[in-house]
Formats: sequence, structure tokens, C-alpha cells
Amino acid sequence: MRVLILGCGYTGTWLARSLQAQGIDVVITNRRGEPPLELSTVPCFPFAWEPQGKQVPLAATALEGVTHILHSIPPDRQGEDVVALTLLPQLEKLNLHWFGYLSTTGVYGDRQGDWVDETTPVNPQNLRSQHRVRIEQTFLHSNLPTHIFRLAGIYGPGEGRNPLARILKGDVQLIDKPGHYFCRIHVADIVQTLERSLAQPTPQEIYNLSDDQPSESLPVLLEAYRLLGRPAPPAIPLEAAHLSPMAQSFWRESRRVRNEKIKKVLGVQLCYPSYREGLMAIARELGL
Repeated sequence: MRVLILGCGYTGTWLARSLQAQGIDVVITNRRGEPPLELSTVPCFPFAWEPQGKQVPLAATALEGVTHILHSIPPDRQGEDVVALTLLPQLEKLNLHWFGYLSTTGVYGDRQGDWVDETTPVNPQNLRSQHRVRIEQTFLHSNLPTHIFRLAGIYGPGEGRNPLARILKGDVQLIDKPGHYFCRIHVADIVQTLERSLAQPTPQEIYNLSDDQPSESLPVLLEAYRLLGRPAPPAIPLEAAHLSPMAQSFWRESRRVRNEKIKKVLGVQLCYPSYREGLMAIARELGL
């Protein structure tokens, strides 16, 4: 097995590190062609393609011997997918066993707190999610052994990657909007799901990656303050919050995401079935 991770960011780095620890051959790409410190021994190739910006084609040597590919590059500002735009014909000629695309549960749109699963029709209501649906379909209708992974909000250790870190940085607003649900998934559980899929390919399948407990935003932040041993400031209504346009778009959608399929088909047992276990583990790493 030789795994290529296209766009090796936060999740890709976690996966590459885990695969490397198991003795699996890994190759990665990012815009700079420089691996992160924790992957200093992993071959890293530059890859970027913006219609009116930076254009760095992927070197052919990056594809040599590759059997499995994870695509984790988000659409560009125009909604184009760099892999579909520049690499798809090359990838279809490879003898791939597995091709994974990291998408988003945002494709389901606003469900006013109702549950969704992989059989729920997509209903993307913002432009980002509309692009994701189109890109999913491009790969599902290609000649690649495509697997779609629709991710809930990703959290885990690291600066800015979890509520504890954001509180310590002073970058948190406690917003109280009863009945508005968010879903999340710890990066370690993304990694174990991807690894199980890599080992037992099921092309053309779509998987939701979310933990067992969708919740309102406020209880999660209150738990983070409790773990930090700090008093929480008063919560404010959504209308009084100062949010970026991107953050506002998340608050316009509420849904609860079922995750039974990854358990039944791939045998996943979540390390962090709710935010409580996930935040507790992060707090321990911080020495709290």
C-alpha cells in the first residue's frame, strides 16, 4: 500500500502520522512542498492550481506506485476542485484500490434540528456546500474507486482546533440559541474511520463522520470552561453576537447527523463518542 494525501492539512497530517507509525508508505502534497515538522521524513510535493493565481502542477513522481489516494483539498474561491480540474484523467489511469474525498455534512443544509443520514437527499443552502455536492458527483461518476466522507465540525488538539484552546486565546463568544444543534467529530475518529476504509474499500459509498451526541453550542463551551477551572461569562443571544460572515452561515443551519453506517459497515468504535470525552482528553494533554 502506498497512500497519497492530496492537501495534507490538519486531518491529513494526523492520518499520515498514524499510517507512517504502522509502516505504511505515505506521500503528501501541500502548497509549499514542505512537510510539517512531525512528517519531516515523508516525501512532500508542491501542488496548487488557481485559475488566476498560484499554479504548481503535481510532479508525475508523486503518483508513482500509489494505490490509495485521500483528497482533502477544499474548493477554491470560484468553487473549482483542483484535483478534478487538473489530475482526474491521470488518476483514472492508475491502478487505484481506493480514492477518498473529504466532504462536509453541510451538503444536507438546514433541517431545523432534524436527523439526517446517508440516505437523506442533499439540500445545500450555501454556495460552499453547493460546490461540495457538485464535486462529490464528479468523483462518484468518474472511474475512480470513490468513497465520500461527509465530515461534521472537526476538533482535536492544537491551537485554535478546540474550545479549550479558543478560550485560552480569548476567542470565544458564549451564544445561547436553544434548539440549535451542531455536530462534531474528533480528528482521531476521522483517522480511524479512514484507516478502516483504506483496509476494506467499498467504492461508491458515502459515509457520515460525526460523534454520537449533536448538541447546542453553549453546553460544549460551558464544559470547556469547567475543565479549565474558569468561570464562564454570561451567554448572549445570537442577535447580539459579533460573527464573521462565515460563522453566521453556520448558525443559519441546524441538523443532527446519524453515524450508524460507519459503525455497521466499517466496524468503527468511536474513541470520543461525545464532546465530553474529547474535551477531557484534550484537557489532559494540556496538563489540566
